[in-house]
This record gives sequence, structure tokens and C-alpha cells, in this order.
Amino acid sequence: MRVKNAVALVSLLFLMIKTGIVLGQEEQVFPDSISFADFLKVQGKIPGLQFRLVDYSNEVSSDSVFNSLVKAGFVGDFASALTLKDSINNTYSRDLHIQYLIYSDPNTFEATQEYVSNLLRNGDIEPTVPGNANGKDLISLASRNKYSPFLKGTYTYFSEVKIFAVSLVIILFFVFAFSMILFMLIFKARRNQKEKLLVLYDEQIVAPLSEILFEKTLEELESLSDEELNGYFPAKQLKKPFYVQVLVERVLALNKTMKGDFKLKLKALYKRLDLDKFSIKKLKTSKWDTIVTGLVEINEMDLTEAIYAVKQHINSPNFYVRSQAVATILTLSDSVDLSFLRDQTFPLSRWQQMNYLRIIKFLHTTRDLHIETLFDSKNQSIRLFGYKLVRVIGRVDLLAILEEKSSAVSEDEKIEIIKTFEYLGVPAHTELINGSLKSENIALVSIAAKAAGAIGDATSTKIICELLTKEPEFRLKMVLLTSLQDLDETVYNQFVSENDDKEVKRINMHLSDSLLQDV
Repeated sequence: MRVKNAVALVSLLFLMIKTGIVLGQEEQVFPDSISFADFLKVQGKIPGLQFRLVDYSNEVSSDSVFNSLVKAGFVGDFASALTLKDSINNTYSRDLHIQYLIYSDPNTFEATQEYVSNLLRNGDIEPTVPGNANGKDLISLASRNKYSPFLKGTYTYFSEVKIFAVSLVIILFFVFAFSMILFMLIFKARRNQKEKLLVLYDEQIVAPLSEILFEKTLEELESLSDEELNGYFPAKQLKKPFYVQVLVERVLALNKTMKGDFKLKLKALYKRLDLDKFSIKKLKTSKWDTIVTGLVEINEMDLTEAIYAVKQHINSPNFYVRSQAVATILTLSDSVDLSFLRDQTFPLSRWQQMNYLRIIKFLHTTRDLHIETLFDSKNQSIRLFGYKLVRVIGRVDLLAILEEKSSAVSEDEKIEIIKTFEYLGVPAHTELINGSLKSENIALVSIAAKAAGAIGDATSTKIICELLTKEPEFRLKMVLLTSLQDLDETVYNQFVSENDDKEVKRINMHLSDSLLQDV
């Protein structure tokens, strides 16, 4: 029994101690009396709290106004009571005090402070924040209010524009990062798979291809049935685009290195396996690189039946497609009137001209090329290319046509025509040269003077002498003197001896030196 009483006593003491600690740790609303007084000034009326003025001096005043003010009723506002107190004290020199009434019962300042603190703790009144309140007081008062979130609802967080923008940027970053990683993984997986297939298909293609080339004759190859051919190249595999592409590349690679019957066998096999249809089909795609690949395959395998499809790309806006299409037509056509090249609207680059010139120079002996068609093109670069073709191929029979057209062409075209006359060395056509010597274009005069030295006549000599008397610039003067020496050395020597110009003397010394003849 005593043990039970002892345990109960200890428990009671522990609870009392803990209760005292908790009560002692309770945070005060007003840390001091000054902050409480400032609160009362700002807060105004507080439920259950009133104020009145009292005189503790017990002196009897004969002033009726003073007595009426002191005996007036209760004041509900501490600031008003304080103002009234100061007014009376200053006027009547009395020491009045403010009495605190809680529900009409007089109470001390400390009791009033505790009463107001309880009202604030319980949330019975809302404090009015004073302009000069202490920051610590505000935090203490705010801690007594129940928290209520400013943003409510599931999507309210994103209603703020800046927060939404930042969130959107973060989301997009992760989406793009994930997409990029996913793309790289897929790309790498496909590339690895493609490399493995390439090795596998190579092994499946090289052996039967070599067997056909080295063990079968052309007649035996052409007489093979579809079943026998599928024994070398399975029909199931020929339906796979990548397998067919690898097969085409291997055939093209062999076609470039093989000659004679091997080339014929490869071309026959190409058509037997319907690879020609695969190449022609590429011309109908919208990808320019695929079209160029198809044109190269048609050109390499001499697929003349595809000429019509190739012509559809002759005036393509893509430079590479256009260039390869023209090269293919030049290579495959038996009779080329070059009208397809004449009607091109795009200018020819130097690379295109060199490429076409190489093909035409190689084939012109076996093909009927109508080069004169290019002279009527509306494209100046095409016309200039035609003049170069006459010079390189040596078509002397077209010089008369060139001289007829020379009167109506531009000075750039005249320069190219004169170069052709000079290169072919035909002295019959001197009217264009003599007329060009009188031009205001220095480049045209220089080319005409150089050509005059090779195919000029007496009129050319006379015009050159007239030009020399006009003191031309040094380069042109050297060309004129060189041509004059080639035309008529007597006139040249006479001109040099009669001329005291230092530049003429220097040029003469240069032309007279055998070591400098080709400089």
C-alpha cells in the first residue's frame, strides 16, 4: 500500500513539474508594459475592456467642470482616455490616473495585460498592426494565427506566369535531353545492326557472284532459269532493299575494274536480277542524293532504256542531279543533238564544263553531236561552252557559223570565238579580229592582238601600228609589239628604230633575247 502511495506521489510531482515547465515556457504576447500600452493605443476598442479617470489625491475641487470631467462615464478607447487624461492634467494641474475595468470591474495593469493576451491567444480579437510596432511582436502575433495557404487547388501553383515559364523550361529540357539520348541509342543500335547485315550480305553475295563470273559463260548466264538464278541469289533476299543495295554496289565495283566479257556478264546479270528496275525506281524519289545514286548506276550499267526517265532531271534545280543527268545522257545517247543542254536555264559552272567536255571529247568520234545547236541557246554560259567545244574538238567546219554570229554577240563571246580562230589557225576569218582591235574593251583588244599575230593580215598590221602610237598600257603594248613582230618583222624594226620610248626599247630587248622568247 505504501509503495502504491509513493508511486502515485512521484507521478503527481512529475506532472506538476512538467506542467510548470510547459506553463513557464509559454511565450508571452507582450514582452513588456510599453509594448502593451502601444498595442492599446493602436487597437482601439477591445471587448469587455473599458477605462476611466480617477483622482487618488482626495482633494476637493470647487471647479464644476473638472468634477464633471472626472465623474464622466467609462471610456472604451485607451487612446481617448490617455488624451483626456493629458488634457485635464495640463489644464488643472492635477495628477489623474487611468483605471482599467474588465466587464466594469476595476483591475490592475498586469491583469488587463493578461486578459488581452488571452483574447489574442484564443483568436477572439484580431490585432491592428501599429506603424511603430516591434518586429518581434509581429512575429509573435502572427504565430498565433492559423496558417492558410495563399495558393489553393491542384493547378494553382502554375497560375503564376514566371513559375509556369520556369517549370515549362525545366520540363522541356528534360524532354529534349531524354529524346536526344533515346535517339542516340536508337541510331547506334541501327548502325550496329546495319554493319552486321553488311558483313553477312557480303558473305552471301561475293561467293555466288564470283562463281557466275568465272565459271559461267555469257550464253550460260542468259540461259539460266529463274529457279537456278535464285539458287545463287535467293528470291527472299532480293525482296530486302538493303540486300539489293549491297548487291548493286558489289556489281558496280566489279564493273569498274572488269573488262571484256566480264562487263557483259555483269550487265546481263544486272538485268536478270531486275536490278535495273531498282535503279530506275530511285529516279522517282524526292531525295536528291538517292536520285544521283540512281543516275550513277544507270550510267555505269549502260541502261539505255532509262534515258527518258533521266531526261526528266536535266533541268533540275539541284546542281548535282542536273550535272549527273546531263553526263548520263551524253554517255548513253547514240545520237545527241544537245538540244537538252541548249534549253538549260541554269548557268554552267567550270566543273560542269570540264566534266561534259571530257565525255564529249571521248565520244565525239563515235557519236553524232550537233554542237551548232548550242550557239542558239538563250543561256550565255551554254553558248560559251559551245565555242570551247569547237576549239577542243577541232570542228573547223563550224568556224563560218561562228563568224556569222560574231557580229551580234557580246564581247565575252567574241573573246571566246577569237580564241577558237587562233587555236585552229584558220587565216580566212580576219574581219572579226580586225574589228575587235578597234574596240574600247582592253581585254578584247588584247585577245584580238594576240590572235592577229597568228592569223592576221596587212590590215591587222596597220591597226596595230595605230594602236601603238596611242601609248597603250605596258601589258597591251607588249602584246601589240609581239604580234607586230610575228606579222611583219620589217615594219616592227622600223617602228622600234623610229620610236624613242623607253618601254618600247625594253620590250624590244626582251623579244630579241632568244632565252626569253617563251616568257
